[in-house]
Amino acid sequence: MSRIGFRIPLTYRAILFGGLAGSWFTGLTFYYMNNWVTVEGAFGPMKHPAQQFVIMGHGAAAFIMLMCFGVLAVNHLPAAWRLRRSRYLGITLTTLFSFQIITAYILYYIAGEESRSLISNLHTFSGASIPIVLISHIIRGRMQRQSAPSQPP
Repeated sequence: MSRIGFRIPLTYRAILFGGLAGSWFTGLTFYYMNNWVTVEGAFGPMKHPAQQFVIMGHGAAAFIMLMCFGVLAVNHLPAAWRLRRSRYLGITLTTLFSFQIITAYILYYIAGEESRSLISNLHTFSGASIPIVLISHIIRGRMQRQSAPSQPP
């Protein structure tokens, strides 16, 4: 695979976007199932059995995203920072990804019953916004690249 610098290679982009899509879809599906889906069990209403597999898929996709974020943090961010393009959206993305990592850890290891709902909502809503901010970041970066004098990739 090519070195990941300012321009992200196609293979890496496919892994990044695949992990993001998987994480986004499973996260929103889990949130929906956890809050609004119940099935009738032997002892009354209970959570849907598929919910366990959805959250496992979400965790797997989140690990892919965590690795992608690490690669971007040491390669793409420093290279892009020097070019002074799309910084605010890049900072917003970095903040959102960091917030996702922190709130996931809190939800898994620390949160009690009284704080779990609030942290879960914050985690879900910030995660749901990532594709919007990422698309904006990509579009803005491409617009700035087209308007800037030619520079080596």
